[in-house]
Amino acid sequence: MLKPPRLAAGKRVALIAPAGPVTEERVQGALARCAALGLEPVLGASARERAAYFAGPDALRAADLQGAIADPAIDVVWALRGGYGAMRLLPMVDFTPLLARPKALIGFSDITALHLVLTRAGLVSFHGPHPEQDVTPTTDACFRRVLFEAAPAGVLPPPVGAERPATLLEGVAEGPLVGGNLSMLSATCGTPGAMTAEGKIVFIEEVGEAGYRVDRMLTQLRLAGALDGAVGLAFGQFTEIPPYAHDRPMQQVLCEAAEMLGIPAVLGLPFGHVRDNWTLPLGVRARLDAAAGTLELLAAAVS
Repeated sequence: MLKPPRLAAGKRVALIAPAGPVTEERVQGALARCAALGLEPVLGASARERAAYFAGPDALRAADLQGAIADPAIDVVWALRGGYGAMRLLPMVDFTPLLARPKALIGFSDITALHLVLTRAGLVSFHGPHPEQDVTPTTDACFRRVLFEAAPAGVLPPPVGAERPATLLEGVAEGPLVGGNLSMLSATCGTPGAMTAEGKIVFIEEVGEAGYRVDRMLTQLRLAGALDGAVGLAFGQFTEIPPYAHDRPMQQVLCEAAEMLGIPAVLGLPFGHVRDNWTLPLGVRARLDAAAGTLELLAAAVS
């Protein structure tokens, strides 16, 4: 896997909105976050645009992403938010300039669609907080360890006072990380960006979905072969679960999925649509200890 250079003070960051629209409050929060990290923000044209549930028309968002990828003066590409719309840009964007000059692409939720394409191309990218997120000590510590240090981040830090992740199926797994938002993982089945999990630890998070819908998406991944050969399952936070009269508990749904695959699995790691949001590098080798409820990065994510 090609790794981007580590972040450092003075690096220029393209702040773009490849998916949903961004409020002015989010824009100002992102600018403040870059300043706190010593990074120089470059605001994309899509940052303040809106077209229904997109941050401007596809052509504008694609131009922002393409420009950030190709511009030699840009060092990092950071999505301002998720929402929906990133996968619509895939046919319009040429990612090959990143093969000659890798750059860190950071974001989560809908940005999963971009991560999967980069992973298939052999590039490390980062499932991590958006820049306007209310930053906790855990979020900040993990972000800095993964992106600012050209050394293995080691065991990722649990939030202070948090409950220990639940062991769904005991065991230890080692392999590169792949995954992201469950809705996007299932939506990309049958597309050029579809996830492949052979020999990998799959990490998954979701928000606003009932248990039966999570069950359906996991079943789709399994039947499509997207989970074939996976060695471990690292489930993050499944938040804002809507009530449904005949639903099953989320832990039961996820435990069943792990048992069908017969691989080590944990639930409740701090990543996803939560304040404590780990930065997870796709394509970097990790170790999942399901009994201990820990995830350890075994290699550096940046050069």
